[in-house]
Amino acid sequence: MKNFVITIGREFGSGGHNLGQSLAKEQGIPCYDRHLIEEAAVCGEFKMEELEEADEMKANRFLFKVPAKCNPFTGYGKPMNDTLFVVQSQLIREYAKKGPCIIVGRCADKILEETEGLISLFIYAPMEARVKEIMRRYETDEKEAEYLIKQADKIRKNYYNFYAKKTWADKASYDMLIDSSRISEKELAAMLRALLTARGVELETDGSDQ
Repeated sequence: MKNFVITIGREFGSGGHNLGQSLAKEQGIPCYDRHLIEEAAVCGEFKMEELEEADEMKANRFLFKVPAKCNPFTGYGKPMNDTLFVVQSQLIREYAKKGPCIIVGRCADKILEETEGLISLFIYAPMEARVKEIMRRYETDEKEAEYLIKQADKIRKNYYNFYAKKTWADKASYDMLIDSSRISEKELAAMLRALLTARGVELETDGSDQ
């Protein structure tokens, strides 16, 4: 079977994480998201709390924090943000070599841009739809939900633009941009299956679409 990797960039509240999990479950392949932080903590012997604070955050000289001890990836002296990016980049390349997988966020499309069989997606949705989702997810009001969305999007945008050296959410940065409020997970899964099949990939099927 030909190898393939699907990377998913996403706006906050657009359902990108859930989509990745759903597609991975359907195909019986791994989906890497938060697992990348946990694995990075193990590899570099870092504290999870430190990595969570730095995850998908660009290095900032006003928030300069270095690992408490030397690590095998960047040595000593680099900000935790940079250290985490280096560790996650290495893990992402290793996961992609093992076989088909889905990777959410963390500039995976840039890190794997030379990888054969890569399909890069960006999932977005209108603010109204995302506000409703965040209100439901966090049991908060409309004002707070919109604030959380804008803050999260700003962080992801700055991180992506800084490390990927491309423009977050721009059509030139990805293979496909998908509005999750207009295309269902089932429809997108069918589109991806058709694309992968056309590329000669043999996919798992449970016959649910027959």
